[in-house]
Amino acid sequence: MDTREKLDSLIAAACNAVSVSLVEADWFRAGKRKVLRLYIDKPEGVTVDDCAKVSRNLSDALDADPDLIDGAYTLEVSSPGLDRPLKTDADFNRNVGRRLRVTRSTGKPVAGILKVVSDESLTLELKGKAGEVVVPRAEILSAKIDVEI
Repeated sequence: MDTREKLDSLIAAACNAVSVSLVEADWFRAGKRKVLRLYIDKPEGVTVDDCAKVSRNLSDALDADPDLIDGAYTLEVSSPGLDRPLKTDADFNRNVGRRLRVTRSTGKPVAGILKVVSDESLTLELKGKAGEVVVPRAEILSAKIDVEI
C-alpha cells in the first residue's frame, strides 16, 4: 500500500469511528508547513465534538506511524459549511431531504426539497402545492443548501 492509500485508509477509519462522512480531504503546503484539511458531514449536521473526535482518532493513528508524514504538519477538521457549493454525486446524495437553492443556466434560481438525484437531473419538491421540478444537471450553475430563516 502506498503512502496516499495508507493515509486515505486512516482518514476513512477515523471518520467511520465517529459515524461521519468524508466530504473532502485537502493535503497542501502553506508556506513551510504541511496542512491536512478534512471536511466531514453527517445528515443531522456536524458538531464541534465530531470534529474533535475525528481529529483525535486520526492524530493518534498518524502518531503511531511517524514515517507516513515526513516532518511537522497541521491537521484541520471541520464541516464543509452551509454556503459550500454542492458539486458531486456524493454531495447531492448526502443532502437528499434538505432544502436546496439551485441556480440554472437561465439565471433563475429554484428552491425546494431535494427528493431524487440521478446522473442526469435533480428532482426538487417545491413549496406548497407547486409540485416538483426536474432540473437537468447540465443546466445547474450552482447548488447550495438553502437555509430558511
